[in-house]
Amino acid sequence: MIRHTLTLSLIAFFCISSAVAQDSKKAPSQKAAEKDEKVLEDRGSYKTFKKLSRRTNPADLLEEAASLKDSNPGEALTKVREALGLSLASGDVLNEARSHMLIGEINEGIQEWKLSRENYLQAHQILNAHKNPKDVPTTTMDYQRTLRGLGNTSLKLGDFNVALQYFQQALDLRLDRNQRIDRTLDLSETYYQMSNYTEALRVLDNLPPQGGKAISSNTLDMRVQNQKAKIYARLNDIPQTKNLYDNSLAQLRVNKNDAEGVKSLQETKEEIADVLRGQNLYDDEIELRNKSIEFNLESRNLDEVTNDKVEISKTLVAKGEDAAALREIEEAARIADTLANPKAQAKAYLTLADIYEKNGRTTQALGAYRKYSDAVTRSQRIQEERQITNSSLLGQQRDIEELSKNVSVGKREETIEQATVSRQKLVIYGLLVILLITTITSYYIYKNAQASKVANQLLALKSLRSQMNPHFIFNALNSVNHFIAEQDERTANKFLSEFSQLMRLVLENSQEDFIPLFKEQEILALYLKLEHYRFRDKFDYRIDIDESINAEAIEVPPMLIQPYIENAVWHGLRYKEERGMLTLRFYQQDTTLMVEISDNGIGRKRSAALKTSNQKKHNSTGLKNIQERLDIINKVYKADYRVTIEDLQPGPGTLVHLALPLHKTDRILP
Repeated sequence: MIRHTLTLSLIAFFCISSAVAQDSKKAPSQKAAEKDEKVLEDRGSYKTFKKLSRRTNPADLLEEAASLKDSNPGEALTKVREALGLSLASGDVLNEARSHMLIGEINEGIQEWKLSRENYLQAHQILNAHKNPKDVPTTTMDYQRTLRGLGNTSLKLGDFNVALQYFQQALDLRLDRNQRIDRTLDLSETYYQMSNYTEALRVLDNLPPQGGKAISSNTLDMRVQNQKAKIYARLNDIPQTKNLYDNSLAQLRVNKNDAEGVKSLQETKEEIADVLRGQNLYDDEIELRNKSIEFNLESRNLDEVTNDKVEISKTLVAKGEDAAALREIEEAARIADTLANPKAQAKAYLTLADIYEKNGRTTQALGAYRKYSDAVTRSQRIQEERQITNSSLLGQQRDIEELSKNVSVGKREETIEQATVSRQKLVIYGLLVILLITTITSYYIYKNAQASKVANQLLALKSLRSQMNPHFIFNALNSVNHFIAEQDERTANKFLSEFSQLMRLVLENSQEDFIPLFKEQEILALYLKLEHYRFRDKFDYRIDIDESINAEAIEVPPMLIQPYIENAVWHGLRYKEERGMLTLRFYQQDTTLMVEISDNGIGRKRSAALKTSNQKKHNSTGLKNIQERLDIINKVYKADYRVTIEDLQPGPGTLVHLALPLHKTDRILP
């Protein structure tokens, strides 16, 4: 492919060189006419933007884009694209940098933190390269904006020391009091997330007064109070925490339209509640959340009311007050049903199902689980739509990058067109640069195509997982039906309770590509326990895990091991006349997690002879599904997941080996 590209490049090079030579011989009137025609046809060229820059101000476009960045980011990017083209064409360095800043802010809005930091860094580099002493006030404001963006995105990415560096640089600029407070809050939040609470409080206490006056902005005053409140909570100064929180709540009652203040107080409330629950101060946490509920009912913020009631119900369960907890969570579920927020509904119904299950109300628990599942499905659909929108925005940004290159190339071409025939050598060098840019662009297009391919494979993997979960659940329901048919109500109820717990674990973990090994063990252990309820006279089982394995640090694909255990029980052990044994073993071999599933059932040959045609078709489809999952995982993650199935010797029985390359996690486990 590279050889083919070079060939095309050489052909294009000689063609363009010839065209330039011929162009220099044309009459001036003919050249002028062709030039005007080209400007009209090429809407994205440097010449078009050069012409537009005489009557369009990029600053006005950026102002319009800033007003649209939250409500309509796609339209905002369209205006940024035009503003950037005009800035590049006219050499307006300041608005070029501001264009990159605005793209960074749009990426912050869609939580593309890494890409956003690159945008801010590009703006920062442009400002550094074109310092102008005459623009000191403007430059200070723009520098602060880039440094805030670099600090905030670094904080979101967990680069705390880098974030501290940028926020401190911003504080070294000439700032007014409100700006200084804002950046100091950023610095304090960074120390807070580093768990350095003493330093987080110190930087706030060191805020200098201005002429003895209080903070001029009510919102900033509240944010400082809220920051101190959550720091005092971490320092176990609960009275001071409550006092600051109550002060902020009182201020919000006066100014309920302060959206930024409301958001800050809600975040602070959750931090304080987390501390109170961690110290078993349940009554204090409930009091805190009831104050929040009272305020949010007044301001009709029912999403937050639902959240607080869900959390209160969990706290009441921890206190042992199940009846009160049930009242709170049922009220939360009723409120959630009135909202267009499937995520809040899912959280409410999952908690409701857990409390129903704990109180032995299994039928109502299953109903709640169904509503939870429906809400999760709707939430996933919204998430998928958001991902499509975000993908479109990223596509627009690639177009903007392409535009930047094209306009730069256009400026070179204009210089070449103005050169004399005696400087054709310089023209040729410029064209070689164009060909190099084309080659690089082709490479990035290829990389983007590869990224799209990986995204499609991940969607296919998600689809295969979703096919397995219903099959897994319905097989377990067959066992419930079995006990009901035998009129064993006590065992059926016990089985149904265990199955509800299993169902919750499966639903919680099935949306992840990888989950910690200990969670997969929990699912498998519970599944084997349930199967043993039904076939207790057919087999015993044992789960062995090597002591050297850190089950919290290793991740495995969910629901990958279970189908082989299911095959061992349903197609091997249940047909065995005497009592069988199933062994599930985990051990590490170099950089691979080995999983062995062995059973001394009737073996594959005899099992195949006993199967109906429908069972054969079902088993084949299930194994094919697993193999497709392994193939996709191997392609996407460039791994080597393998599975082998063999007959036990001397037999009968079956041994399954799964080789899972170690996939370690650094996530904070709950």
